[in-house]
Amino acid sequence: MTLQASSSATGIRSIVSYLGGAGVALLALVLALEPDVGFTAPFVWMALFWALQIGVGLAALQCALFLITRVDRVQQLPLWVVVIASGIAGSIFLSPIYWLIGEGLMEQVLGFPVRVDADGAVEVSLTFGIPAILDEFIDIVGPVTAAWALISWPRLQRLVPPLLNTLRAKSAESDPLITSSPEQNGALLEPAWRVALPSELGGELIAVGSELQYLRVWTTRGSALVLGALQQVEKSEGPDGIRTHRSWWVNARHIIRVRGKGDGTVCELSNGLEVPVSRRRKADMLERFGTTASYNSTSVAIASPLPASDQNIRRKPS
Repeated sequence: MTLQASSSATGIRSIVSYLGGAGVALLALVLALEPDVGFTAPFVWMALFWALQIGVGLAALQCALFLITRVDRVQQLPLWVVVIASGIAGSIFLSPIYWLIGEGLMEQVLGFPVRVDADGAVEVSLTFGIPAILDEFIDIVGPVTAAWALISWPRLQRLVPPLLNTLRAKSAESDPLITSSPEQNGALLEPAWRVALPSELGGELIAVGSELQYLRVWTTRGSALVLGALQQVEKSEGPDGIRTHRSWWVNARHIIRVRGKGDGTVCELSNGLEVPVSRRRKADMLERFGTTASYNSTSVAIASPLPASDQNIRRKPS
C-alpha cells in the first residue's frame, strides 16, 4: 500500500469511526425517547427502523458535506454555513429514502398499523411521489439539520477561532481608527487550517496531503488532521511549496530527491515521507530536483510555482 493510499485510508477510518460512535449514541437516544414516527411496531422493528434512518442519514450528510467543501467558493464561507447547507442538501436527498423506509417498508410492506392520535384521527399517508417527498422534506429538514450540526460541531471546534479572526480583520480594515502591527495583521489573516494546527507542531511545514475534506499536515515536529482544502495551502504558502499531485503539496526546502519507484515517481522528503508525483508533473519535478536535490543543501532554491494550468486542477480523492 502506498503512502497516499495509507494516508487516505487513515482519514476515512477516522471519519467512519467518529460517525459510527455518533450513530450508536443517537440510536440509543431515539430508542429511549421513543419519538412519534406515525406507526407502531415491536421494539426490534423500531430499532431496525431507526438504525436504517440514522445509518443512511449520516452517510448521506457526510457525502453532502464532502461535495459542498469541494466547491472553491464555498471554502470561503463560515463553517457553520457550510454545515447547515450540507444538512439541507442531505435532507433533500434523504426525503424519498426516508419515505420508502417509513411509509413504504414499515407501513405498506410490513403492515405495521398507523398510530392513532388522541382525537382518534388517523393520518392518511400520501402515495409515493412529489407531494409525498415534499411533505417528508418539510418534516425532516429541521431535525436532520439540527442533529447534523450537533454531530459535526466537535469536529469543527478547532476552526471557530479563524472565523472570529476573519471578522476582526474585516473590522480593522473598515475602521481607520484601529491600527495594529504587521505581526498582529499577519495573525489575523492566518488561514483557518493553519490556526487549527496544534501549537506544539510548530510552523515549519514539510508536506500536506488531502484526505476527503480534511488535510493531513506534516511539520518538522509531527502531524495532525485538520479541516481544509489543498488549494488553501497553495494560496497561503505561495512559492514555498509545490503541488506534486492533485492530493499532495510539499515544501520545496524539504525535498531530498525525486526518483522513480515501480511504475511511478516519488518525492523523498526530509522526514522520510515518499510523496507521489503525478505523471503530468513528473518531468518538471525531475528537471528541478532530480536525484541531486537535498534539503540540507544551500544551493537548492525555492521552486517557482507550477504553471497555472497545472495549479487549477480540480481535486478528487485518489
